Amino acid sequence: MEPQVINTVKKLTIESSKTTRYLGYPRKVPLWRLKISLPKICKIYRFDENSDISLEIENGLGIAFVPSLSPKEAILRLKTLIRDFKLIEDVIRS
Repeated sequence: MEPQVINTVKKLTIESSKTTRYLGYPRKVPLWRLKISLPKICKIYRFDENSDISLEIENGLGIAFVPSLSPKEAILRLKTLIRDFKLIEDVIRS
């Protein structure tokens, strides 16, 4: 699948499409909030594996909501969606 090129200055919301899917876990998985900074133009690689991640982007800043078992895994999962970002705050459990 080809990456989607986006302009991060404009307001953009990407909703999760498969909120109940996460690696086949039958239990609840914690949701982590990551505040990130993005380049003006970046690519989004949306696949089935990361379709449960949602994003809100505006003015080069974004907030991602990532279901994962740990904060470290949340960062790794977000890198499958957006490869070029910088974490600007600690990862917080939502």
